Amino acid sequence: MKSLTLGLDLGEMSTHPMHAFVAERPEYGPTRLLQWNPRVGETNVLLFHVDGPKEPFFAELGDLSTVDYVDSSVASETDGFYLYVREQLEGGDRTLVAAYAGEDVVVVPPVVYDVDKSIQLTIVGEASALQRTLEQTPETVDISVQRIRSQVPDVAYPGSQLTDRQQEIIATAIEAGYYEEPREATVADVSDRLDCGPSTVAQHLRKAESRLVHRAVGVSGRSEQSIDDL
Repeated sequence: MKSLTLGLDLGEMSTHPMHAFVAERPEYGPTRLLQWNPRVGETNVLLFHVDGPKEPFFAELGDLSTVDYVDSSVASETDGFYLYVREQLEGGDRTLVAAYAGEDVVVVPPVVYDVDKSIQLTIVGEASALQRTLEQTPETVDISVQRIRSQVPDVAYPGSQLTDRQQEIIATAIEAGYYEEPREATVADVSDRLDCGPSTVAQHLRKAESRLVHRAVGVSGRSEQSIDDL
């Protein structure tokens, strides 16, 4: 079993209107598709987290002719809101969903609709199934392979991607108030508690934060790989 982290560029003509809407407005961040229940060829039911204000997004979405039903609720611990959508699949959208809704591959949530109009997602399956999915992706979609893993990505426990030392330093930084707003401790304060140099602590924090942030938004580092590596 392998996993591929992909970047998809659908082009101006195929980008969903709401993805384009978010990308053109600085008050919005990446939109995350958290779960979906596609009936290929008919209807797609989706749950999103939208990083930004409900209006004018909600009104704009409701005006789309393909949308059957929308509902929303404010996110309890984060900015933005959760969005439930039932939408008819048409044309290129139907073809793209069909490619990634095959029986032999699994799309690992979230799927990230980034503000540069790209889509970031991870798929899991046997190498032959992953290759087939890429071949079935519409030719108009530009695919970049950002990461190939020989195992399923660890999505259940993001902290497990950290080394023991990184976990220790992150925990100490939290206890010291380094991540409070406003910040209550400096790197030097954290290093004093750990009895090691500030430069060492800073390096561990940067590496740990990088891993956690990439995991939180559902994308890996942007170093591209080739599908030939499968």
